[in-house]
Amino acid sequence: MSDEPGAVFLHGWCGHDDELEHLRAALPNRLLAPCWMPAPGSIDLATWPETKGLAMAAAMAAVADRTLLHVRQLILQAGFADSLLIGHSMGGAMACLLAADPMIRARGLVLLDSSVPMPPRRQADTLERMTGWILRATAMGRSACQAAWVEDQPNRTDHFFHPRDQGSARALIKRRMAHSPVVEAAAVLGGYVQWPIDEALLQVRCPMLAFAADPGRLPTQTLRHARPDVTIETIPSCGHFLHVFAGRRVRERLKHWLVTRGMAVPATDH
Repeated sequence: MSDEPGAVFLHGWCGHDDELEHLRAALPNRLLAPCWMPAPGSIDLATWPETKGLAMAAAMAAVADRTLLHVRQLILQAGFADSLLIGHSMGGAMACLLAADPMIRARGLVLLDSSVPMPPRRQADTLERMTGWILRATAMGRSACQAAWVEDQPNRTDHFFHPRDQGSARALIKRRMAHSPVVEAAAVLGGYVQWPIDEALLQVRCPMLAFAADPGRLPTQTLRHARPDVTIETIPSCGHFLHVFAGRRVRERLKHWLVTRGMAVPATDH
């Protein structure tokens, strides 16, 4: 294992490891950014429950749990225990669980507009909606359901963006969201909201930094109540993908936080 400090970036649902480029200048040189979305078609609907309820919720939770286990194994196998964990959106929830894992030995946790803690209403709403998409795919077939998923994309994701979040970056993000594999995406989303995120948050022993978008999904008051030791930075006039659209501001505040905690960072920003 290398003695050089490392950082692990975990993208959100439908994200990609290329989002790390927006943060790279503020991070150690030794980086890991696994792409963790399940492959299109990897879920066989013939083996899934045919109605909503406990069995469906359990099937979705199993997909998310396998995803989390896969990422955990990648981190350990790559020698990135004792690293800084950074997660955007669902990746932040994943990072929170990993930060509470004694085998990972996280030296710091950074949340980028993540639902940590998980608001109960958001949990219930996400589980209900994603269950509906899986049942829709079962009833009408994957292809027809995928077309409906693409058409519905503005209803699902437009609220993630601030009016100032424009340009090619927004177009790319929206394409990735629209054309994600509907069954696999729905299963992952319906599964991750069932993770014991709140319990893991209380078990985290490393320093914590959280970035809140405006508007955003980070429940700032609940997080501060659960963890009075957390540092929360709000990025005004920026939506959910704050590390993309306000990269310089996020890098500056992230770098300052790392320096005050003695974690090695590059001397200059680019």
